[in-house]
Amino acid sequence: MPVALPVDVYEVLEMGFGKEGAKKVIKALEATISDAIDYRWATTKEEILNAMRREFVTRDVFEERINALRVELLGKTEKDKSELLGKIEALYEKTEKDKAELEGKIAKIDQKLNFMIILMFIALTLMNPVVAEILKRLLKL
Repeated sequence: MPVALPVDVYEVLEMGFGKEGAKKVIKALEATISDAIDYRWATTKEEILNAMRREFVTRDVFEERINALRVELLGKTEKDKSELLGKIEALYEKTEKDKAELEGKIAKIDQKLNFMIILMFIALTLMNPVVAEILKRLLKL
């Protein structure tokens, strides 16, 4: 892209170098300026990219961090799982103990209830006048 020089600068160059010499100087200046701009753009672009690389996380670093977090969370999960399994086992053992104790108490209450039913049956039977009469005759009282 040619650089537009003011007319008076061109005229000064033309007076000093002649028409062809001025054109050559201007073309040389344009090429130098163009090269300087290209170089500066390349270095600036590289500086910006380097700054971005420092600031932003790359995919590999991101995956490493995610994997590290995954391992940490799995460890915590396993620890929590072990604790919970231990607590569940303790609760199960306590429940089984309480169950056995309650079954024993129920069995005793069952025996007492059966005994009470038999006593009531005997009492009601003996209180019945017809049964009392039959018993008297059998025992010959």
